[in-house]
Amino acid sequence: MSSLGGTRRHSRGRPHAGSARWFRRYRWLVISGWLLILLAVGWVLFFRSTRMPSPPTAGVTAAAAAAAASASTDPESMPAVRLPADDAVHNQLTEWWYYSGHLQTESGEHYSFHLATFLRRGTLTHTVFHGSLLDHQTEELYTEQARTAGNPSDGRRDGFKFSFGKWQIEGNGAKHAAKMAGKDFSLDLQMSDALPPVLHQAPATPVAGLLDFGAAGMSYYTSRPRMTASGTLTIDGKPQAVRGDVWFDHQWGDFEAADLRWNWFALQLTDGADLMLFELFDRQGGPVLRMGSYARGGVVTALGAADFTASPAGNWQSPASKVVYPTRWTIAVPAKGLQLQVDAVIRASEFDARTTTLNVYWEGAVKIGGSHGGVGFMELSGYPPAKEAEEKKGNGEQPKKQEAGKKKKR
Repeated sequence: MSSLGGTRRHSRGRPHAGSARWFRRYRWLVISGWLLILLAVGWVLFFRSTRMPSPPTAGVTAAAAAAAASASTDPESMPAVRLPADDAVHNQLTEWWYYSGHLQTESGEHYSFHLATFLRRGTLTHTVFHGSLLDHQTEELYTEQARTAGNPSDGRRDGFKFSFGKWQIEGNGAKHAAKMAGKDFSLDLQMSDALPPVLHQAPATPVAGLLDFGAAGMSYYTSRPRMTASGTLTIDGKPQAVRGDVWFDHQWGDFEAADLRWNWFALQLTDGADLMLFELFDRQGGPVLRMGSYARGGVVTALGAADFTASPAGNWQSPASKVVYPTRWTIAVPAKGLQLQVDAVIRASEFDARTTTLNVYWEGAVKIGGSHGGVGFMELSGYPPAKEAEEKKGNGEQPKKQEAGKKKKR
């Protein structure tokens, strides 16, 4: 018995040669398996963990916590928005700060960009940065993204400042600054606003700036739709002075964004009016909220579902994700005399965020025609790949395909 025990101890202390050969032969399969496990764990922690004034306690999923908060919270009891205090970071489940805009150089060249910072609290806290830059002359699209554990903000109580590597955003009331850089491009902007911020509010709801997303939770939503911007754009090492108008959004709350899909339009019209519209759906395509805001000269009009129509008029299918996006729209707001044709500057404006947030979405500049001219941005999020969409739609009409715009990622 003692010799048998010694043999066992010996076999544990020195692995068999066959085991070592097996590991060397299949080590990449083992490593790949662990990477897939880590990716799955990252998804759970970042999106489905514990996407409300304080984060839910351990053991409670985000979806369950958001649903419970929505069921138990009376909108009339929710606090009013206070600025600039509510520009700051909140201790809530989901939050983002978002810039998009059209820029031009002194010689008349046109560019557009978006830069978003997402903060997600749960079992672990993560921050994600997404950015894109479109050269309208060449139709070349530059994209960049980054992700870090924790919250790389400075903790100020009025306003915000995030710094991480080549990313920086900062806002204090009507004064903002933003920087991003990627391969072969960088953007450094200073922004200011002469008008009060817009607090988005569905008609007949009690709190300005507070939106009810049903089972997905509740979100505060404020914007500065037309910030005057100036700064420096650098492409391939060549810096150029740029100026333009930038749309800024800030959303925060105990809501689960992963349970929603949406069409979002931020339109700056040449007559000085700014129009935000969005259509929000659950993951099965059922309606959650349709609303908008029309702002002009500091006066804001809340728009409900009956106040506007938004009809897709043309599609583009991503060759990478196979998602079909409606990239051309007809939008009407009869009470404001608006009959708009909204079209993508380039069709191929999908943002592939699978390395940071494990999703894809369409994010890009649009041009406006019809009764009014203008420019803007459009976001289409939560669309499934075409095969999955057709399975859900059953016998519905096959989407039309349109010629894709040019896209080059750097």
